[in-house]
Amino acid sequence: MKTFSTMSFIMGTTMLAIVDRTVTASSCKVATDSPGTHGTTETTPTGPTSKSFQTVTSLQARVQGDMPQWNADNQRFVSEYYTTFDEQYRAVLDTVNMAAVEGALKYVQAECINASVVTECERKNNIQYVVFYQTTIVQPAAAMEYYTNATNEYDFAIEYCPYVPMQGGQCEPNPDGTFPDVCNQYAGTDGQPKLGFCVGGSLQDNEVIAPYPHNYWFSFPNSCPQELWDDKTDACREENAGGLCPLGVEPDGETCTFAYEVLGYIPLDDVVGITSMVNPQTNNNYANYTEFCEAGGVEFSVLIAEGEVTWLEGLDFWANPGDSAANAGRAEELVTMYNELVEKNPVTTDGGLMRRLPTATSLAAINPPCYGNSKVCANAEFGCKRSYRSQICEVCTSNDSGCVKSYQSD
Repeated sequence: MKTFSTMSFIMGTTMLAIVDRTVTASSCKVATDSPGTHGTTETTPTGPTSKSFQTVTSLQARVQGDMPQWNADNQRFVSEYYTTFDEQYRAVLDTVNMAAVEGALKYVQAECINASVVTECERKNNIQYVVFYQTTIVQPAAAMEYYTNATNEYDFAIEYCPYVPMQGGQCEPNPDGTFPDVCNQYAGTDGQPKLGFCVGGSLQDNEVIAPYPHNYWFSFPNSCPQELWDDKTDACREENAGGLCPLGVEPDGETCTFAYEVLGYIPLDDVVGITSMVNPQTNNNYANYTEFCEAGGVEFSVLIAEGEVTWLEGLDFWANPGDSAANAGRAEELVTMYNELVEKNPVTTDGGLMRRLPTATSLAAINPPCYGNSKVCANAEFGCKRSYRSQICEVCTSNDSGCVKSYQSD
């Protein structure tokens, strides 16, 4: 049986079918008999936040070293680690972090590819694939009440608890070996209230070497979140049951809080252009990053001093790493390349079937209005709107397109 001792998880359901549905902006209007209609700013007859969290579907990404494995019997991608389907399904989101698609490349750019961190012609953590995940979340009611005043996205975003860094299957411990309060709140340990296994999310857009706009990082806590993968016993998992729902079980915020489906993946070497370049030593295209590096190629090399990024050399794909607009363009190029790959050939080498990524618009069309899950949005003068593929709720400051408010804010 394979274990996770060599795995690299980087900033990661029930079968969901997303159909693109265009939401057309119009002039400011009040929706009184059609709550699903999206105008510039809508007022709906449904009042303040409901007591139970309404399901939110969104898109995240993770850059990782292992390629998802297709399970033909269950028609879905799972982890290549472990032996049984249940173990492989659980392993994918077993106390890990994921990123918004808009910032999926931040970790790569900031920590994994600079020439100063590359050893033996291998990227840090041997990252090789960008994997796209569609998740459904129902947050625990106690957690949403505790973190109801989401006013600073750098602390925690609306509809989320604070983000918790996770490594090796556990919450990253504090320097003194204790665990962060948020991690203790999952099961109510170390004097903290028991809030349930709440998915965390916070804005992470200010990295000097990789400022990606609208980049949120997410934490998905699963069973036994204070133990490493290899140390998670069945007894511990049962005593500290986590957030991931078994396949076929919908999140309810109590029994479990999230479910997922891997939509597909794309090799990072294809994204940055390495496999389209010719190796002058063989006159064939490079097979991968290692061959490119061993031939003297440099993917990314910069210096950082006093808050300034100095580009030394590297691939054109990574040019202007300190520029937010350039990084936003990189993120969209990633999405375009993946969708083109799926359109050209959605079948993977092991027979898996990849799917196009849903748009932010199509996701917003199936998700509840933000005020249904957030008192902040229920009381906002102009309401809130769902934004980006991560479906983050943003408080509106004017009558913008997509803003929806409840009567409570009138």
